Amino acid sequence: MKKKILAGLAAAAAIAFSACTSVVPVQGNNQLPANGYKILGRVTTKTSSTQSGYTKLLAEAQKQYPGADDVVNILVDKKTTIFLIFVFQTYEMSALAVDYD
Repeated sequence: MKKKILAGLAAAAAIAFSACTSVVPVQGNNQLPANGYKILGRVTTKTSSTQSGYTKLLAEAQKQYPGADDVVNILVDKKTTIFLIFVFQTYEMSALAVDYD
């Protein structure tokens, strides 16, 4: 009987302390300039919902590629994690860093 109660408590604890995570695309901007640019590479950054935005992504691009003038082809995904009653949201932003001629 003790083993059944202990197994039930272990199962309840495992369910209570598990987290559920989902990723949802928020925004996609797939435009590139007509001509006169050089693609430097892809830039990705993870931020909280209060610190996300174009300027944060551009700053990361300029840190990785010092010659970066702009970021294009921006994609934003929202990751939501639920742990018990707490909800945590982070944003993953990625784009192409470009250098205009």
